[in-house]
Amino acid sequence: MASPLDASIVPITLTVNGRIGLTLYAPPWEDEDGEQWQGFLGDGAKIVLFPNTTELAKFIASGEENDLSDHPAWGRVQRLTPDQLRPGPDDAYDLDAVYEWAGGEPDPVHVSALANSVDMVTRIADCCDDGALRRLVGNTPEYELLVSDDVSYHGKEGRREWNALGDVIAETWERAMTRVQRWLAWRGDFSATDLEAETLWDRIGAEPIQLVLPAGTFLTVRAEAETDSDDRDEPEVLFLGSDGTIAVFADVAGLARYCRTAEEHELTRLQWWSELADEPDDEIFTPALDASYDLRTVTARAAQLLRELVDFCELDAEESDLEDPIDPADWDRIVLELETCLERQD
Repeated sequence: MASPLDASIVPITLTVNGRIGLTLYAPPWEDEDGEQWQGFLGDGAKIVLFPNTTELAKFIASGEENDLSDHPAWGRVQRLTPDQLRPGPDDAYDLDAVYEWAGGEPDPVHVSALANSVDMVTRIADCCDDGALRRLVGNTPEYELLVSDDVSYHGKEGRREWNALGDVIAETWERAMTRVQRWLAWRGDFSATDLEAETLWDRIGAEPIQLVLPAGTFLTVRAEAETDSDDRDEPEVLFLGSDGTIAVFADVAGLARYCRTAEEHELTRLQWWSELADEPDDEIFTPALDASYDLRTVTARAAQLLRELVDFCELDAEESDLEDPIDPADWDRIVLELETCLERQD
């Protein structure tokens, strides 16, 4: 059991009735008086869920009183960035998938996911003091066996237990979900949000881009990083490089290899950047169709990127030279200087 000194709060997602909501969960901890607690991000009556990390971060920053405000780790949570509020793969609880998992074979992956979802529902029952929900799930022998560490569902006896669990789920889960939904408050627009659909690049806060320049066409990575600087109201734009230079590549394979292995560049400070080392598919490093920037001619879209490149490379360009509309002669001069900052890695 965690003590007040090491008590934690973790972001989680709940998938319920086709919606994926993001909230916070405080695993059991013990206060200074020896009392045990656990809880969710709530408004005093219900568990609050958000469609994405940005909305969750805004709620935290608002200072609105909530059920975790007095938690020992709340001060740490208030300092987290949206990227740091993104749940890990083990913190997703798909309550809609329970029927599918229970109807399949009892392989370890599905058994574990099923047990985690059931266990999370019992925690909702405990934190919301819902006796009916607790009786439906928490005090049922088949569910208790599922969440224990001693079950494998192998062999003749295991198959019998697995079938019995399926029968109990068919009988109780719909009623359990009806009660769970009574405790959930969905804040924000969930119509176009699917946290599961987020790509690895979304989680990192970066994307591969294509630069079309007079000297040729190159690939690199652009990112946005939160900053603690009082001088910036917006995220800091970074590129794959360091010390005023940008690493560029002629093909996707070269960009992929560099992103997986290189360590001396600015983007390693992004929280999830290291996940790229384990990404086996080169295709994920291919820039999207809308991530190509033609810097050979003056356009509003290319001008915004050019300003970001000038800032990152610390080029000697006057602020007036970059004001809209940028003079074509100034544009050509700045792009020519920018090309000297590109380090070809192929």
